[in-house]
Amino acid sequence: MTYPQVYNRRTKRMEYLHRVVAAQQLGRALESGEVVHHINGDKQDARPENLAVLRVGEHAWVEWLIRRWRRGQPLLLPDVIPENLKACFPESVFT
Repeated sequence: MTYPQVYNRRTKRMEYLHRVVAAQQLGRALESGEVVHHINGDKQDARPENLAVLRVGEHAWVEWLIRRWRRGQPLLLPDVIPENLKACFPESVFT
């Protein structure tokens, strides 16, 4: 499954919808090194409340922790996860 795309008339290029939505929510273009994380893991879900803009390293760490959790492995040191990154995890991770 691929990410939905939209046509940008100004640049005359196709853009990923989740990146367009995230940029609109931030009120600025995404910077180099910023990625958009889908909180519920659904690539088709580009609702603003499902998107989080992260630095590349943060995103890799979040995805690694989520993969461990989905395999039934314990979430390592949940108390050291920064508050701003806790919103990137499905709610059931911390319950």
